Amino acid sequence: MAKPPLRTKIVIFNDTHGWHSQQLVDALAPFGISAVLTDLADCRIDLDQPTGLLIPGFEDTLPAAVMVRGIAPGSLEQITLRMDVLHTLAELGVPVFNPASAIEHTVDKARTSLRLHLAGIPTPKTWACENTAMARELAAGQFDAGNTLVMKPLFGCQGKGVVKLASLAEFDAQAAVGEAFYLQHYIESMVESMGSNKNQSSQTRLIWQDWRLMVVDGEVCAAMSRQSDHWITNFAQGAVCSPTQVTDEMRDLAIAATEAVNAAYAGVDLIRQQDGTFTVLEVNSVPAWKGLVQASGVDVAGFLARAISRRVHGDE
Repeated sequence: MAKPPLRTKIVIFNDTHGWHSQQLVDALAPFGISAVLTDLADCRIDLDQPTGLLIPGFEDTLPAAVMVRGIAPGSLEQITLRMDVLHTLAELGVPVFNPASAIEHTVDKARTSLRLHLAGIPTPKTWACENTAMARELAAGQFDAGNTLVMKPLFGCQGKGVVKLASLAEFDAQAAVGEAFYLQHYIESMVESMGSNKNQSSQTRLIWQDWRLMVVDGEVCAAMSRQSDHWITNFAQGAVCSPTQVTDEMRDLAIAATEAVNAAYAGVDLIRQQDGTFTVLEVNSVPAWKGLVQASGVDVAGFLARAISRRVHGDE
């Protein structure tokens, strides 16, 4: 690598900075880029400023680029203000990674489903509405057809608040989150695995499996399979993450899904259907990658740092 240029300062936004932020800071240093770690909630719109914005650590200037690592939950008004900051930074010519549009397309699961559907990308059948009677009627039709549904919060992550429903009694026992219903076909993706019982003898057991692929600037840089004794296979919920081979079908789906939500980088979750084909479960525009690094050994932060450097320095 050539000698790094004079240090350029970017901002990394997250409400809690820890392992991921340090990974990025370390990976950016060889590119001559330093980072201010702050929270979008600490920024303000201030028309006394020439740009109309005040970003902590950039009182007299703007960051050379923005890395969005996380946005804290908040009221509609709080989230709107934070999106205002990201939109304005992009309008001022600051590279925002990921842009506000990508976050808006992915933080709302119904919006993600729509974007994938309209792009012709396979994704589970989905229904979203506010009306309880309408949601109940939709669910009843699916149960009568022998289908199982998954009910998720529109805004959520790490498998929290996700429930599986197989009957109207189970549906009626669940309260809508924020007075909105988001329902999806449940896709069972189970594989046989060799385990051990208490006597250490090998036995075959069924486990649930899906895949996470990390896409950065149109390239799948890392991937893992997630396996669990529970149908929710998030790393944060205790799933075992393992290295995996990526087929052309998986790669093409992950890249297309990332493009569909206008993201420059994303964690794309895939699941294999009964016919052997893959479908896109979710697209995360502020993905964590600790489990991915542990499973694959890939320096994900390095890929992200190179992507930021391309935006700051115009590197190839």
